[in-house]
Amino acid sequence: MPSPLALLLTLTLIAYLLRRDWKKEPLPSNALWLPLIWLLISGSRQPGQWLSGGGGFASSALHQGNPIDQAVYGTLILAGALVLVKRRARFQQFAKNNWWILLFFFYEGISFIWSDFPFITLKRWIKATGDFVMVFVLLSDPYPVRAIIATIRRSGYVLILLSILFCKYYEHLGRSFDSWGRSYYTGVTLDKNMFGYLLFAYGLFFASGLVNTLRQSPSNRATKRTDIAIHVVLLAIITWLIPYADSKTSLLAMFFGIAVLLGLQFSSVKRRFGSFLIAALFIGVTSNMLFSVKGTVLEAAGRNATLTGRTGIWEVVLDVPNNPIVGTGYASFWLGERLYYMWEYYPRTPLLQAHNGYIEVYINLGLIGVFLISGVLWTAFIKARRRLLDVQSTTGYSDYTLFQSFGMAYILAYPVYNITEATFSGLNFLFIIFLMLAFDCQHTRYHENLSQLRQGDGRRAGSRELRLDQVNKQGTVYQRH
Repeated sequence: MPSPLALLLTLTLIAYLLRRDWKKEPLPSNALWLPLIWLLISGSRQPGQWLSGGGGFASSALHQGNPIDQAVYGTLILAGALVLVKRRARFQQFAKNNWWILLFFFYEGISFIWSDFPFITLKRWIKATGDFVMVFVLLSDPYPVRAIIATIRRSGYVLILLSILFCKYYEHLGRSFDSWGRSYYTGVTLDKNMFGYLLFAYGLFFASGLVNTLRQSPSNRATKRTDIAIHVVLLAIITWLIPYADSKTSLLAMFFGIAVLLGLQFSSVKRRFGSFLIAALFIGVTSNMLFSVKGTVLEAAGRNATLTGRTGIWEVVLDVPNNPIVGTGYASFWLGERLYYMWEYYPRTPLLQAHNGYIEVYINLGLIGVFLISGVLWTAFIKARRRLLDVQSTTGYSDYTLFQSFGMAYILAYPVYNITEATFSGLNFLFIIFLMLAFDCQHTRYHENLSQLRQGDGRRAGSRELRLDQVNKQGTVYQRH
């Protein structure tokens, strides 16, 4: 197929899928564009990289940043803040039951005090506030769960379909070469690991969507068949792209998440999920001690005992002088002399992360940071488990059940992913999705059960100009803009 024709068909399919999703009730506010654009940028390339047609990570760029990126991110953050002000969103609503996440974030911010590069640390932290602004825009939507699911789904349509287009028909955009001259596919991103991010997150999401669609009772059989077909096609594309990405971490994490997802389809497992999880961990640890299951799994995944050299990276990183209590400061380990030292140690593969999320937190934020991120992960699991046990009726509205199952599968698979990749940081695609699922919105169920309010309001359900005031249990008013 000629490349221009493939481009036309891809754009047509993306437009069809987006238009179809935009018609689904209930309709989130138009402010959804802001977190959608934010997620699309985080899951592909920086604005400056799209304009220049390339990437690179020269040390000067790491220190100074890109003015185009700064302008785009600043505009999006400002627009998101204005939306929150117009909605009269209150910080205490977002803070309630989410203190671990906010403590971790604010600790990152104050770490500029002891950072070797305080200005860069503070600037990166301010930029990372955009993740929270976008999540708060979603949570303050009249239909927060619908807004979160729609953002992930729509970004998946764009990024996955463009990735296969780039890999197959525009290799100059979807393929890169390392310093050894070896080529590797990157899809819509500029990095092999980031390509793996997409396949892990969207593979698990569309698998959850397929299972959810198969289980629901259809009000329209034709719509259900179309939904199933869309999920199957997207999963087939992701399966086709997995060998191109050649990311074993993504593959193993996705399989782990799908195993959790399938287990949740049994009511007995869902009711006693904590017990089953503990039993599974016990069996796994015991099996590894008795039968060396870990080596078998690594061999089957194409990895060796060093995890493709990652254990060596961990040793070198941990040998670099550092404050074990507070670290070097947020996002500042890979700067200055430490960066040059690591690049001299690995001249062929210049590193920008420790390839382990927990070690990355330790070297930047010390043991305090590791303690805080552990609290974040634990409370996220508790909230996801609580949602699983929520039996409140969501008749006619499937996104909430998808939010339940995908949320639990992702929150468990995400820490596994961070064993060999470092994604516990702001502006990271996987971390943004984690924040969407980890925050506890007190008004979620109440808003989602008002999905029929439009019809009872006596106004045309599809009107995008509809101004809808929703009063939550605390009396706060959210408005559709």
